[in-house]
Amino acid sequence: MKEVNFKQKKKLIRTRGVSLLEALVSTAIIGIGFVAILQMTNYSVQSVYTSGERTKANYLSNMIAEDVIGNKTAGGDKSNFSEYLHGETDLGEICTANNPGSDDNSGNIYGGATKANALIPPEMKLRKWKAILNSRDYMNCVGKNETRKFRIFKIKADWATGAADKSNPNIKDEMLYIGRVQIKLNDGKKTKYLYFQSDYKLKGPQTLEEETLAEEQDDIVAQEEDEDKDG
Repeated sequence: MKEVNFKQKKKLIRTRGVSLLEALVSTAIIGIGFVAILQMTNYSVQSVYTSGERTKANYLSNMIAEDVIGNKTAGGDKSNFSEYLHGETDLGEICTANNPGSDDNSGNIYGGATKANALIPPEMKLRKWKAILNSRDYMNCVGKNETRKFRIFKIKADWATGAADKSNPNIKDEMLYIGRVQIKLNDGKKTKYLYFQSDYKLKGPQTLEEETLAEEQDDIVAQEEDEDKDG
């Protein structure tokens, strides 16, 4: 047999290939890289989904605001649409129900089949909003904390009479209506708010009581200004 010297043995050892340990280490490094890539992919998919839901929430909020502003006189048995909607209205029950599904009125927002059974215009608008916000074709829901509500606030001047949620001395008109659309997303972790002025009542002729109240308010303001100057 031909003897193999030390240099040839060393060369043979180097050319035998990778060991089992080296292969395992390489596989582990590649696996860690793939796990990081998969996590980034999952995060990207969730970000795209969340962004899409927020975009739809913006669009639907603007739709409700435009409907209220564009139909001010459609008040039914009330003086205006904002007066008819005064208070809080729950527009979405699809996420809070035990068995979520489409709204019962999704395909019938106009009421009865005949003109005599048709709904009044403001009720049609309410059915339209509920039909859209309770349909998974428009917005999805991932938990029971996702609520969709609409509210009209009435703010009156200090001198004005009549019921209101709040009075404000800075209001010059008789009544101001403020609308608020509230849509909660991502199981209630994200909330979309939209505030807008839905309507107002101009300052009309004042009664003797209103004139007296306005004069007293002006006197109080003037007295406070004098005290600030003296101070």
